[in-house]
Amino acid sequence: MLAPSPPILPAMRRALLLLAALLVSTPAGAADVTETLNIVWEVFWQQQGYVQAVSKWRDPIRVSVSGAGAQRHRPFVLAQLGRAARSAGIELAEAEPGGPSANFEVEIVADDLTRVGLYFACRTLRTPSVGVIRRVKITAEERALRGCLLHEAMHALGMPGHPRGGSILSYYRGSSELTAADEFMLKGWYSDDIKPGMSPLAALAVFARRLVEAVPEAERLEAERTAAQFQRQALAQLESIAAGKGEPPRILFQSSTLTPAGVARGRLEAQRALAAAKADAASAEKSPNAATQADR
Repeated sequence: MLAPSPPILPAMRRALLLLAALLVSTPAGAADVTETLNIVWEVFWQQQGYVQAVSKWRDPIRVSVSGAGAQRHRPFVLAQLGRAARSAGIELAEAEPGGPSANFEVEIVADDLTRVGLYFACRTLRTPSVGVIRRVKITAEERALRGCLLHEAMHALGMPGHPRGGSILSYYRGSSELTAADEFMLKGWYSDDIKPGMSPLAALAVFARRLVEAVPEAERLEAERTAAQFQRQALAQLESIAAGKGEPPRILFQSSTLTPAGVARGRLEAQRALAAAKADAASAEKSPNAATQADR
């Protein structure tokens, strides 16, 4: 049996109080809400096995391109990174000679045809990994560049996970283009409502609210119910992991990327996320802007 639940986030509380009685059937609109929130939730999970708080840029991004065929690939790299940045609504440009140095490096390396087994031809390193991103380096083998750059750009803009599907971040994606879910995540991630270092549960509540607001008014109550139900499930999952009983999303097992150290860290990160959720709920209870008990 799970331990007693900590106070839930304000957005979750409002939706659950309004729509406590869950319906048996799930209409197509609600299914879409569930699927999108599942993509968002899985994006918060670092592939070794732990949930991660929000990382995002605050400063303008200055890009440099170097390595194998850099001049030939430079227009493509800048175009792809610019596309992701425009979706997020943030500033990105090539670093100018004589100006401030690049804080976003793309290094293209020669193809390594000797490696076998599980390895990554493209990879991203962010500094720091959580909070305000200061520097990023993407390293990509030349043969993989065109297929992986937008995927790595999403990581470079702060999103750590690899959802099951519906996103260019998926290991099992069918194309190398941004999806509607990717556009939704980029806009929400870089909205003023989501702050660097924000708890994944608090950020999930922001995404849930934005998703519900986009639903036609006639379907909104059911969308609220569905979004609230999903958030309750995410909360329960973290509670179980924090107690040493639960597991991260199944996609992490399917991707064969879990590590014992990552799973161990997952318990600590789940405890940290729950503590942040409890603090958020307590703060909302004290807020003079909460007009009614239901609002709190």
